[in-house]
Amino acid sequence: MSFKPSELLIPARQLLRVQDIPVNGADWLLMDLFELSRLDIMLDQPVLTEEMQQLYVSKVELLASGVPLGHLTGFQVFYGRPFQVNGHVLIPRPETEELVERTLEYAGTVVADIGTGSGCIAITLALESDYEVYAVDISSEALEVAKRNAELLGASVRFLEGDLLAPIKAESIQLDILVSNPPYIAESEKELMSDSVLDFDPHLALFADDDGLALYKRMIQDLPEVMKEGGHVLFEIGHAQGLALKESINQLYPNVDVHIEKDINQLDRIIWFKWCQ
Repeated sequence: MSFKPSELLIPARQLLRVQDIPVNGADWLLMDLFELSRLDIMLDQPVLTEEMQQLYVSKVELLASGVPLGHLTGFQVFYGRPFQVNGHVLIPRPETEELVERTLEYAGTVVADIGTGSGCIAITLALESDYEVYAVDISSEALEVAKRNAELLGASVRFLEGDLLAPIKAESIQLDILVSNPPYIAESEKELMSDSVLDFDPHLALFADDDGLALYKRMIQDLPEVMKEGGHVLFEIGHAQGLALKESINQLYPNVDVHIEKDINQLDRIIWFKWCQ
């Protein structure tokens, strides 16, 4: 028995729709599992075997139950490139691509991505620019994933294990650009989060004390030791954290002009500023 892509996609999309899960996940899952293109889907070819159909149905059921697509396929596309992911790293989100785009606007030589996870920010910056890129994470398991992604994608990145800016300070590295998407969710928000995030994304990469601001505050305290004068600092933030973080920055550094930018969904998502004391 054989099947056309549409014969699998129609019931899969319906199942996801009932569970209020984006239906395009059915298409991506089919393409990823069987190396199909968007054109293959549009032309409703090639013919798929019964074994492939059974595998797809089982994966769709997991997707409908809340398992993230990246955990079913083993990778997530970020900035047009496939990044391997597993339970040790946060699955790259589309809004983080906006942080990368903003970072690429700045001139400089030495860049550090703090809390690199899968390496999606650091690796993309290395491939899209001439930056000398450092990537830091406290998790050795996450760094193994990031190193593997750098190897597969041919990116030149130096990886450092440690807590936030500690490895940068230890090696006396001076930065033109500091970029970070650290854990920023407050513990109090846990009950509002979906099970698909809580059950599959590592909590080390999600939560932070002090209403989610703890890691930002620790980094900004260390800026005089790591930043070159006139360099740039960029953070991805939670949608309700912009004003509180801006206040914390200006309490320490009154001369810094802090900017808060919205993402494609019109939510506060990026804080950036030009470093000066």
